Amino acid sequence: MSLLNFPHSLTIVGPGFVPTGWRPANVEHEKYLQYCDVCEGFKAPRAHHCKKCGRCVMKLDHHCPWINTCTGHFNHANFCWFMFYAILGCTHALLMLCPCIYRALFAQYYIYARIKNVPIIYFTFVGLISCILSIGLALGVIFAVGFLLIVQLRSICRNETGIEGWILRKARDRNYRRTKAFIFPYDLGFKENLRQVFNWRESYNVIGDGLVWPIRDGSDEYALTREQIEQKKEKRQRTVRYEVVQSYKGAFITLRYGICTCICIPCSDETRMPVEKGDYVLVTRWERYWLYGERIIANETNKNNDTKNRRRRRPRGWFPRCCVYEAFRMEDLWSGKIEPDSDVVRAQLANFAPEGYDDDNEEERVEHHIESQSDDTTSTSSSSSQSSKVLKQRKIRKED
Repeated sequence: MSLLNFPHSLTIVGPGFVPTGWRPANVEHEKYLQYCDVCEGFKAPRAHHCKKCGRCVMKLDHHCPWINTCTGHFNHANFCWFMFYAILGCTHALLMLCPCIYRALFAQYYIYARIKNVPIIYFTFVGLISCILSIGLALGVIFAVGFLLIVQLRSICRNETGIEGWILRKARDRNYRRTKAFIFPYDLGFKENLRQVFNWRESYNVIGDGLVWPIRDGSDEYALTREQIEQKKEKRQRTVRYEVVQSYKGAFITLRYGICTCICIPCSDETRMPVEKGDYVLVTRWERYWLYGERIIANETNKNNDTKNRRRRRPRGWFPRCCVYEAFRMEDLWSGKIEPDSDVVRAQLANFAPEGYDDDNEEERVEHHIESQSDDTTSTSSSSSQSSKVLKQRKIRKED
């Protein structure tokens, strides 16, 4: 049964990919969805883009290296059955191998005791080592795959994926800022959540097309996508701009950057991002010796018409912390170390908003700031005073 569910999870069924160039039937709903530049279409509700598969996957849970594809809407049940029968097969192997090795080790006892109704088993050295190794591997599969199966069943009982669980944890952290707590729209109850994946009422056929999902009362189908968009806006506000002072080629062994950098690597399968001296990086995650961010080429500006397309194509990944330094700090601005009308400040304000910035009218305010900088070209002093005024207003808003 494990061998039967393995090809179903891999190729026969697959996870289910969002059609290339997909758009919602109602054009008004496009503002609630995220756009995927790689697939050249909108991400359907509960869909996420997989970099390894190169497609947007319906109800993406994770990319599994053992089946070499994603676990999604159409193969989630087969993946769970595959793990269950793998555990069952290894348990059966243990029940067969453990008595055999026990009787082989204590064969002399059965001979001297003249117990005739028990078969005597003899092992060669190679056979004994192979049996011990098989027992160890079977135990490893039972514990490792069993833990993964428990995690999957726990998510299925809540009708959420691993990615959605991460979004929900951040949504709960944001509840103190709003009057009404966020409610997960796809939680239909314990029994119905199980049926959404296994569907024992209809011969275990998959429910739905992976684009439209049943939701609980009092919610709507775009509640989760809107929450994710808001979280990404806050992430952009927390972004800090760094300048690259030492090149990094993306190597896995980083001994040249220090023994601590080489040993204390990020516990993630995300890519390492090469950086060149003179580039800028928009950092969103920090570790002691590593940073994760989005690379900006040295000659890239924000005045081009294809700014959004450029931003989508920017590479992302981890790089050593010692290769960069923080190019923009509010403390340096208030203390006078950085001029308010300098290129660093302009690039900072044009790429993203600092903390405390009201993102409801983000685009309008950034455009107004850039226009005020470009129109006032008669004197440098007046341009500097306008920049200082804008920054002081943002400082007051941040303190409030």
